[in-house]
Amino acid sequence: MPKWLAAHNAILLVEDDPDLRVAIADVLRDAGRWVVEARDGEEALTKLPQLRRPCLILLDLLMPRMDGFEFLERLRARSDASDFPVLVLSAHGSVETAEHYPGVVGTLQKPFNVRTLLSWVETLC
Repeated sequence: MPKWLAAHNAILLVEDDPDLRVAIADVLRDAGRWVVEARDGEEALTKLPQLRRPCLILLDLLMPRMDGFEFLERLRARSDASDFPVLVLSAHGSVETAEHYPGVVGTLQKPFNVRTLLSWVETLC
């Protein structure tokens, strides 16, 4: 069994830009976190049931196949939606509109400060 399946502090990182996804994942792993990566909302939904309960979902908004808004809609349909804190990371102009979805604890406008991201992670995980 992969270690992230049993990790209590796993972070689900949903980002379509491979370079940015790897960079964020590296920063989080260097900070001692287990990171599960997904390229879009569709892949994230398939990985979510495999996680015990991620301490945080880092979610981009603009992605192919299933964007962040649709992911949030699908997550909202789950009875345990409030159990999954979501921090939205996006360059999208209306990033703040995502704060109205259940579970969204905040937003970070891209480009963001790595220390700010790590502060969120420390608070939530």
